[in-house]
Amino acid sequence: MNRAPALQRTWTRRGFCFLGTAALGSTALLAACGDGGGNAPLATPSGSPAGGVFPVTLTDKFGTVTIPAPPRTVASVGRTDHDVLLALGIVPASVYQFVPSMTRGVGVWAEPRLGRAQPKILTNPPDFEAIAALRPDLILDVQSLGDEGEYRTLSKIAPTVGLPPNTAPNTVRWQDSTRIISTAVGRAADGQKLVADTEATLSKAAADNPSFAGKTVSILLGYGNKIGGYTTTDTRMQILTALGLTPSAYTKGLDPSQFFVDLSYELINDADADVVILLTSAPDPLAQYPAVATSNFARQNRLVIVKDPNVSLALSCASVLSIPFAVNGLVPLLATKLS
Repeated sequence: MNRAPALQRTWTRRGFCFLGTAALGSTALLAACGDGGGNAPLATPSGSPAGGVFPVTLTDKFGTVTIPAPPRTVASVGRTDHDVLLALGIVPASVYQFVPSMTRGVGVWAEPRLGRAQPKILTNPPDFEAIAALRPDLILDVQSLGDEGEYRTLSKIAPTVGLPPNTAPNTVRWQDSTRIISTAVGRAADGQKLVADTEATLSKAAADNPSFAGKTVSILLGYGNKIGGYTTTDTRMQILTALGLTPSAYTKGLDPSQFFVDLSYELINDADADVVILLTSAPDPLAQYPAVATSNFARQNRLVIVKDPNVSLALSCASVLSIPFAVNGLVPLLATKLS
C-alpha cells in the first residue's frame, strides 16, 4: 500500500516561486532582481489585438469581468501569463519574474519574442503602484494564487482576469489559461491554434516514443536538503501524462488539492515508479540527497536527473512557449530509461 508522506506542506505563491529558484541552486537565489527600466508598447505592429468582438465577458474565481474594448496596454501579473501574450505577438507592459535568473523577466524560450522591449518586471508581492503607473486597460492574473485581496486591488486599477473558477493555484491547465488570455485580448482563434499546435508537439513526441505509453512516473524536486513530489494536478505532471506516461501510485496518493507535497527521506521508496524524475541543479545530486542515491529506483537505473535549470523551469512554467523547450530537453533523458 502506498503510504502518505510523513511531512506535508501547503505551498503558496511565494512558496511556488521558491521551488522554482530552488531548482536553480544558490547562484540564482543570490542573483540581483532585474528591473525593466521603462514601459513597453503592448505589441509590435503585426501583433496588435484585433479581430475579437468586444465587450468580452469572462468568469473567474471572483465572478465576471468585462473588457469593454480591445486592450491597448496589458499588464501581465500571473506567473506565466506573459508567455501566452508573447506567443500571440503581444508584448505586455509587465511580466512576472519567475526566478531571478530570468533577467528580462521571461524564460530563454520567450526572450526572442521580446525583441528590444523592456517590460516592467514584477516580483512577489506585486507592486501595485508600479502596475497602476503603467496605465493598463487589462490586467492578467490567471496563473496566480487566487488571493482575493490582491485581485480586488488589481481590479481597482483595470479590469482583471484572475484564477479560473474551481481551480487551485498551480493547477490551471495550460490549455485553459491560453484560451482565457487569448479571448481576453480578442484573439480567441489564434489562442486555439496555439493550443492545437502545442498539443500536436506533445502528441508527436508521444508517438515517436511508444515505449513511454503506460509507464508510471513520479516527479520529485530536490531543494535545499529536502525532497518533495508533485501531485496529479500539478502542471508538470500534466505534461508528462500528455507524453503517454501515467502518474505513479505514490503520485496518485497525494492530496490533489495541493500541487506539491514534501516527502520524508525514510519514505523515499514510496515514490518508486518505472521512471522517477528529479529536478535539481545540485552539483552532485546523489551526494546531496543520499536517500535518493540508495533508493530502489536509483539502484535499478530508473532515475532521471534533470540538471539543466532551463529545462526544469520550462517544465514548471508549462506554457505554449515553454512546453516545446521542455519536451526537447526532457524526452531524450526519458528515452534512455524507457526505450
